[in-house]
Amino acid sequence: MNRYTTPPLTRPMLANWMPALRLVSVLLVSALFLGACTSPQMLVNERLQSNASVYPVQGRQGWLINQRLGFGEYQTGPVKRSWTKGYDYPFIVRFTGAKEKLSFSMQDSLGHQAEVFVLGKLRERDLLVFHKYFDINFYTKDVFTGTIVANTTATGSFESAAGKRDNYDFFVADLNQNAGHSDVQGHIRGPGLELEIQPVTRLDSGQRMLDTRVPGLEFVHQGQVVGAVETLNNGRVWLHNDLPEQHKLIIAAAAAALLLRSDLADHND
Repeated sequence: MNRYTTPPLTRPMLANWMPALRLVSVLLVSALFLGACTSPQMLVNERLQSNASVYPVQGRQGWLINQRLGFGEYQTGPVKRSWTKGYDYPFIVRFTGAKEKLSFSMQDSLGHQAEVFVLGKLRERDLLVFHKYFDINFYTKDVFTGTIVANTTATGSFESAAGKRDNYDFFVADLNQNAGHSDVQGHIRGPGLELEIQPVTRLDSGQRMLDTRVPGLEFVHQGQVVGAVETLNNGRVWLHNDLPEQHKLIIAAAAAALLLRSDLADHND
């Protein structure tokens, strides 16, 4: 007999190996289960990966009453989901009849503050005003829009040279459409700032979302991505480190509004 021939397995040998085999089986099943249950994440732009602060979002889970969001050095006040009176802002006052309304304040660690007023589900007659105001050359009924007002505070000021609060109007159109069928489009505009809001169409795995949502949105200045918000899971926010503090606050406020809009849509569906 060849001395290198493997001896046949015996019952005692199998009995000795069974605990190890069971352990290997459990580990393999656990690995497959954890891999399948891993939450999807959006694909992050390389510019943000290399030079941006990323903040996990807190406050998206739980009750909507007196809801507050926080990420990094940014914190909202209680979120109000309706109001009955118009506000003295040139854009938002035109749409007091919208079906969805949100308002909240936001503050950074330096004491700078912004007030945020957002609207969704505009009436048909308001849509005409909306398209004219933003000079939009396409028609859509899926609109999420509002105004961010940068205020003077005790510890710092974002006041404009004229001594007035700075208003930043924004909109996102077709937010509820799958990016593979109808592109999300949006802008933020105000004193010294013009940003495009563009959809993130892929997950970090390279795949597209299978449902009608986009996993997140990017804020783009002159072709460069300067911030992003992930609306999946608890949410995350990226702010490029080279941005002025005021612009960081404006993007953070817009990101919070988009996170809250996503929550509102989930509860209304």
